[in-house]
Amino acid sequence: MPHYELAYRLGGSGAMLMPDGKVDSWIQRPVLGGQFAVEFLPTGRWHCLQQWNNASIGVGVSYLNLGNDAKLGSAIAAYGYMNQPFYNGTHFRIGLRPSVGLAAVTKTYRNTLPEGYRPYYQGDGGFKQANQSIGSILNAYLALELYMDFPIAQGWEITMSGGWRHISNGSFMHPNAGYNMFGGELGLRYHPDTQGEYKTPEPDVPRKLYDGVDKPWAVEISATGGAKQNYYADNQNGQRFYGVASFKAAAYWVPVSIFRIGAGVDGFYDGYYSAVSRDFAAANPDAPVTYFGKTYLAQSKIENCFRVGVSIQPEFIIGRLTAGIHVGFYVFDPIKNLEPYDEAKAAAEAGTALNRGVFYSYDFSKASNYEDGWCYMQFVLKYHVLDHMFVQLGLKTHGVRAEFIDAGLGVAF
Repeated sequence: MPHYELAYRLGGSGAMLMPDGKVDSWIQRPVLGGQFAVEFLPTGRWHCLQQWNNASIGVGVSYLNLGNDAKLGSAIAAYGYMNQPFYNGTHFRIGLRPSVGLAAVTKTYRNTLPEGYRPYYQGDGGFKQANQSIGSILNAYLALELYMDFPIAQGWEITMSGGWRHISNGSFMHPNAGYNMFGGELGLRYHPDTQGEYKTPEPDVPRKLYDGVDKPWAVEISATGGAKQNYYADNQNGQRFYGVASFKAAAYWVPVSIFRIGAGVDGFYDGYYSAVSRDFAAANPDAPVTYFGKTYLAQSKIENCFRVGVSIQPEFIIGRLTAGIHVGFYVFDPIKNLEPYDEAKAAAEAGTALNRGVFYSYDFSKASNYEDGWCYMQFVLKYHVLDHMFVQLGLKTHGVRAEFIDAGLGVAF
């Protein structure tokens, strides 16, 4: 059985919860907490980590008190991470630490509503007295931090880090403004055997799509699905879940061993757009109704739920895992002429309709508040369980606003 060197990290953390219009009034004090992590240092055994300048991987647990016990509560996060060194020296190390995992929160929109209020809009503003940032107990946890380690004795180091942390559920359950925090950690790191950690990386290997496939190109096809909830103040009769799905076909080329670049076609289904706007509820008695004035949906049409785009798909390669940010634009999008609500309504009342091309002017910083626009992004993780089959997890967004999370399978040729 292979022997893996381990390092242990224990530290305290502090951060500031960033105001966003939803959480501002509830911020009373800084976010405080701590974390414990175990790092795996398989130097000389996992070549993919040596290709990343002797990177290490780890698993951690964090506790965060969010600064308002009554409305914000606390969060417990469990996550995996990667220490990507920029400099591995005798007296200090510096690098980047991305983390991905899950976080459970103790206070949500529903358990902070004042007594007597239902968890959806009643027309009297009572819902504004609740925490409108988080709608679900279980959420995604993402972090990107810069770290530094300073050896102080044999096996012991002072460790510090700082950066961004995020908690939200990807619009699976509303409200979903989420928490964004900027802060840092100070602690100790203990590594009983420091000999292997600074080992010189082995020579590079031939370009691979991922471990096991020694060729610099491939075609991949994937299908994923999931669900999302409508806006939390959207329907006087409560909320419901809608199905979502993605279909992707792309070709990839590997210019260097740790990175590949692809281009492809994306198809999307979002069942939320089968709803109709409240102005047309009486004429569509069997359709779900949206009370959120973003998209001017006069009829319940299945074609409104489909969009097609093309995208550039850069991905990093870590063994059989690939991680990337896909950026694309829509070539088929019936929603673009129905948003924003006021403009689409004014055009309809004038007997015309919006007639936008593929590219048009819109406020990217407010994407998905008033309209999605022509640009979309997907944060994608793939793990190749077999040489020609992978599992995929994705988060689709417009600007900083999540549309949905989906998961599924894919094949590679």
